[in-house]
Amino acid sequence: MNSSKSYKWIVLVIATLAQTCATFVTYGVGPLATFYQQSLDLSQFETGLIVSAVNIGPIFSMIIFGDLMDRYGEKWSIGVGAILLGLSMSLAIFANDFYFLLFILLLVGVWYGTAQPGGSSIIVKWFPKRRRGLAMGIRQIGIPLGGALASIILPFMYFTFNLNGAIITQSIVVIAGGTLFLLIYKDIPLSSNHQKEQQIKLMEKINAVRKNKSLYPIFYIGCSMISVQLIIVAHLMSYFNNELDKELNVAGMFLSIALVGGLIGRVAISWISDSLYQGNRETPLQITILLTSIVMVILVLLPENTTNFLFAVVTFLFGFLGMGWFSLFIVLLSERARSELISLTVSFGLTLNQLFIVFSPAAFGFIVDMTGNYVFPFILLAIVVLIGPVWLGKSSKDNLNAQHPKMKSRLF
Repeated sequence: MNSSKSYKWIVLVIATLAQTCATFVTYGVGPLATFYQQSLDLSQFETGLIVSAVNIGPIFSMIIFGDLMDRYGEKWSIGVGAILLGLSMSLAIFANDFYFLLFILLLVGVWYGTAQPGGSSIIVKWFPKRRRGLAMGIRQIGIPLGGALASIILPFMYFTFNLNGAIITQSIVVIAGGTLFLLIYKDIPLSSNHQKEQQIKLMEKINAVRKNKSLYPIFYIGCSMISVQLIIVAHLMSYFNNELDKELNVAGMFLSIALVGGLIGRVAISWISDSLYQGNRETPLQITILLTSIVMVILVLLPENTTNFLFAVVTFLFGFLGMGWFSLFIVLLSERARSELISLTVSFGLTLNQLFIVFSPAAFGFIVDMTGNYVFPFILLAIVVLIGPVWLGKSSKDNLNAQHPKMKSRLF
């Protein structure tokens, strides 16, 4: 193992790059959905299924890959996973049938299951607690960055070459990222005790994660806040257009402002937890969720004649908080996991998140259709997410009391 101080920053760079390249493919399916629609003559429903398919894939793979990373390290899982992700995406050039395309994108999503849990495990292993939040925040930039690059580059490649040119571009980018990761990254050798513990069967490990009740409020926070994040992406633009009668270009501008806020928030909130809270993840995460609920309610209660500047400020804060929470969530989940089960625990939590990534935008849209407005669904969502910080606070207090019963008796 290269234990030099500089190498951990090299690790951070290549982990971020690997995440960016992987997301360039999966998020890139969104910008290309319209082009698939034209080339295959798809309905709006079928076009939506294209995006859903790539998000369903990780549900079936993340737990398995998380276990493999805990057993053998991250190098080969992430590196080879990225290469297979690219090779799978390249098969889309042969997709002249909608159902074959769906199968390919499901396969692409399966290989994407190596990216998130592996990168998170790397940060926890290589960075000390006081620097871990910032490092995780920087790595998480790879997700919106990969999506932003895909939205810029892939349409250009489509119009310059054709749909196959855009697909090949996705494949080359992620294969290059995976190859670079394989060449540079060095796994931290497992201790003998760690190796013995990894002989336990997968179902026994899953049961160990399931029995860790301190993880439950974090799982809830992940599911509820990832719903906020996806609803921002899927419905914020529609809210401004349909509810407030903003023109589409203005509504799109507000969505862009929210996404920029989210990118900044992922680093800034993590840095705050490292610097101002000395590595405490729980308190800043609780505050972030509370403020997300407040800003969400403010947004939908602002009158239609509110200036675009004020809408922009509130929307930026909504993205900053409603997307910036994720890095703290990943670090807290990793730190509460057993040391030999970090990747599996993160994979377990992200698999639950993935279910809500697939279903929450549709559920929110259904409630909007039923109520005929966006105010009630957003306020309901604000109430739902507030359960998370309350539950987390109670869980932390119970854990503290269990660890220090004598202290409790002295205080009360």
